[in-house]
Amino acid sequence: MGRRGRPRHPDILTPREWEVLALVRRGYSNAEIAGRLGISFAGAKYHVAEIISKVGAGDRQEAAMLLTQGEGALVQTGAGWRRSRELCDNRGVDARPIGMFDSGVGGLTIWRAARKLLPRESLVFLADSGHVPYGEKPPSEIRDLATRIVRFLLAQDAKLIVVACNTATVHAIAHLRETFPDVPFVGVVPVVKTLARRTRTGTIAVLSTPSTAGSPYLAGLVEEFAPGKRVINVGCDGLEDLVEAGEVRTRKTAALLERYLAPVRQSEADVVGLGCTHYPFLRGGIKRILGPRVRVYDPARPVARRVRQLLAERGAFAAEDQEPDYRFFSTGDTRVFERVASKLLRFPVHDAGPVEL
Repeated sequence: MGRRGRPRHPDILTPREWEVLALVRRGYSNAEIAGRLGISFAGAKYHVAEIISKVGAGDRQEAAMLLTQGEGALVQTGAGWRRSRELCDNRGVDARPIGMFDSGVGGLTIWRAARKLLPRESLVFLADSGHVPYGEKPPSEIRDLATRIVRFLLAQDAKLIVVACNTATVHAIAHLRETFPDVPFVGVVPVVKTLARRTRTGTIAVLSTPSTAGSPYLAGLVEEFAPGKRVINVGCDGLEDLVEAGEVRTRKTAALLERYLAPVRQSEADVVGLGCTHYPFLRGGIKRILGPRVRVYDPARPVARRVRQLLAERGAFAAEDQEPDYRFFSTGDTRVFERVASKLLRFPVHDAGPVEL
């Protein structure tokens, strides 16, 4: 059956495939890989598929974990690569917090999911409420803000950073990975792959900020994961601001939802993805308008699971007996942030610290 050990590229992967794998491990999409390596989108997709096939992995993340050097991954060479017991057997302890940021309070949906899945982990959350909304800003400004925020979170000793904002992920995460190559990042992207897999009608809908809706990044996700599907792409100007104000059940919010969901209701879409971390706070209103035939998906739990996966790879979980510490910061009015965050989370948020970027 072969020997146990880590494969080297002379055995299974070509040098180009190792280049592709390095970018997969850093969370790059096929479109981003193509741009980085100067190859076509189809070429990037082909190389990723070849890597998955050669190592017998279930998906790209599993392939990256199986071929991780020095992180406890154990694989079996020979015909038919298979996972041997656990992908990672690290047993390290890292008491440092997980850092998160968003343009405002929307990323608290990710914070909530992470707290539930990883109850021993300390969390540091920064709401860039002083510069909300990101959806109306040029990509260069978003990258600049994100860079300054990451520096602040690293000063808080963050061991991993979650870009808990779809717009910031779309426009800044590649820049952040290049600027801070030793920092593990987890981004939030529209759940296009899930929608394409779950639809029965062949029509899917994505709700996001205008910036995300018109981005090449989202177009690349659709091309990669939803070929042949009809996509209702709705840029929802103004919804982010209403959530920031804590207006999740007002007449104004309901009217705006009716307006943006009209093309979805008029289509055959049976699945809808929430492409902004603010929107899960509006899930109840969205479901009431769309009715029971339409299923609504958001990325909060998948992102939390990805955080857990990265901590496992690095042996960086908090100790089993650690008492978690939750710290909040805002670039806007901290009292407003505390009030709105407490209302949205149904969790008392106190002593938010002010930050100037």
